[in-house]
Amino acid sequence: ATARRIKKISRQIAKELNKSYLASLSDGTVANGSTLASVSSDSVNSGVNVIDVSGIVKNVISSVVAISGTQTVTNNSYNFGFWGGFNNQSYEAGVSGSGIIIGANDTELLIVTNAHVVENVNNLKVTFGDNTEVDAVVKGMKTDSDLAVVAVKLDDISADTMSAISIAKLGSSDVEVGEAAIAIGNAAGYGISVTTGIVSAVGKKLTVDNVVYDNLIQTDAAINPGNSGGALFNSNGEVIGINSVKMSDTKVEGMGYAIAIESVKDIIDDLSTQTTRVALDNDERGYIGVSGSSVTSEISQTYGWPVGVLIRSVTEDSAAERAGLQVNDVITSFDGKDVDSWETLVNLMKYYQVGEQVEVVYSRLENGSFTEYTTTLTLTEKPQVSNK
Repeated sequence: ATARRIKKISRQIAKELNKSYLASLSDGTVANGSTLASVSSDSVNSGVNVIDVSGIVKNVISSVVAISGTQTVTNNSYNFGFWGGFNNQSYEAGVSGSGIIIGANDTELLIVTNAHVVENVNNLKVTFGDNTEVDAVVKGMKTDSDLAVVAVKLDDISADTMSAISIAKLGSSDVEVGEAAIAIGNAAGYGISVTTGIVSAVGKKLTVDNVVYDNLIQTDAAINPGNSGGALFNSNGEVIGINSVKMSDTKVEGMGYAIAIESVKDIIDDLSTQTTRVALDNDERGYIGVSGSSVTSEISQTYGWPVGVLIRSVTEDSAAERAGLQVNDVITSFDGKDVDSWETLVNLMKYYQVGEQVEVVYSRLENGSFTEYTTTLTLTEKPQVSNK
């Protein structure tokens, strides 16, 4: 009898607590007055709790943009016909991603995104919430952190579009497991959309395509292809992360990751202040005169080498040889920009012309340890290939 009495009292207490909780939802005292936890009377009566984030989304969605462009894809195939041989066929494939408006300078609107969204992308475009599409350029990129800042000329944005967009508010490091998470981005390239969930974990670490991600926020808010570079907001409408990675596995569901915004604010600030450059025609581009291979983050952590480009060969009388670079030196910086792969260095060279002087930082292995040096290259023309 005593046990039944205790069980009955427990049910009554639980019932009263539930009444108090629902009352707090209806009078707006939960979640600091935001609409995040608002529950309609109809949904309460039906026993279904509907999370309404429309108020938050309305305030922040105009700070997220769609990013698109093309990448050159080359297919190598073998022709088994009479004139057998390998065929190299190239075509332009569409790519899509997302970005977050973070500010502006005197001439440009600045947008942060993932480096993998814009790296080696041609015909880069940004589409705002009113479906206005404008040309964009990469202002700065740090591939080992998977971050980039894209710039759009203010002169290319109409007054109507300017009035329809907003600058995102970047949040702090106080991200707690269990708090609300709202992911906004260009999912699958179909335009800006919203998914919701919670922060599942913080401080996670992953390695994807030789990029080591630290301080990741894990969320069960759906992060799909095209969401990369988009925003993960909290219930205050602050950006707490840059959506970057989705765990793809038939055994895994609801595991998306965002770069914690607090951990990369300094990098974003640095990329935002770099000089915006436009890609040059091939005959205008400067030439360093080296071949090399990437020293990735994984290789660096395993063997203690600096992240950068390991020089495999130096062309005679090239800019590199004149500046004193040698085989087995590791280039780590080019004109103040981090060089974390051979692809990054090749991509940078698209923007520097013949005769331009560029400061290069490199490391050289001496007496069992690396010593850092700085030199200045005067870029030369690329040597003509002889047909002899």
